[in-house]
Amino acid sequence: MFRLAKHDFLKGAVVAVLAALATYLAGILNAPGFDLATLDWQYLLKISVTSFLAYTCKNFLTDSNGKIGGVI
Repeated sequence: MFRLAKHDFLKGAVVAVLAALATYLAGILNAPGFDLATLDWQYLLKISVTSFLAYTCKNFLTDSNGKIGGVI
């Protein structure tokens, strides 16, 4: 708890990319007249950074059993 290993950052990066792609594709498919060729890279980057920070914070605050602060 309160430590991060190298693999936590790698896993966080994978989660960030997958979350960004899933969120973006859902938005494209739900938009009227969707066009897969119009990628908004800034929006994808924002989703990726937010997902990465959330995942690494979760890993920082949980123990090896997944309990937040070792309690919950």
